[in-house]
Amino acid sequence: MEGNLQDDLKKAMRIYPQGVTVATTSSPDGPKGMTVSSFTSVSLEPPLVLFSVAKSSTLHDLFRDAAAYAVNFLADDQKAVSDRFAGKVQLKDRFEGLKFTKGVAGAPIIDGVRAVLECRAWKVYGGGDHSILVGEVVRARTLNSKRPLVYYSQQYTTTGPAEYPAPPSDIV
Repeated sequence: MEGNLQDDLKKAMRIYPQGVTVATTSSPDGPKGMTVSSFTSVSLEPPLVLFSVAKSSTLHDLFRDAAAYAVNFLADDQKAVSDRFAGKVQLKDRFEGLKFTKGVAGAPIIDGVRAVLECRAWKVYGGGDHSILVGEVVRARTLNSKRPLVYYSQQYTTTGPAEYPAPPSDIV
């Protein structure tokens, strides 16, 4: 008997390792952010990235209408930051007690992240129960060489050193 497609999709996606990112933006009420699991690069020319926001999220409209946002790539020592922005820690203000700086477009950059992409809103597309936000990268910075925070099989992990060196590329 065939299982429920939504459950099957969730099970399949759980075995796909994903880097953990926190999208941040500014609002009249102060900085806002959320952990996003659906982030990817789209294009180099123009430089575009995307992430998805659930339409049921309390931050959906803010991100959908934002002029700018940042995508913060979390380091292995930032599990608590991911949990905070995923709503697993109940705080009125998710930035409470958290150190950050403002980027060139005004979006918060969380201290200690591995890298950050600062984006200007480019397009928004409907995607079922989510909105797909495409941002044009206006500044990209690698900030440290810590190991990445990775989400895999419903838990946090990280990458290890390569057991064998990568083979030479066939592509010239």
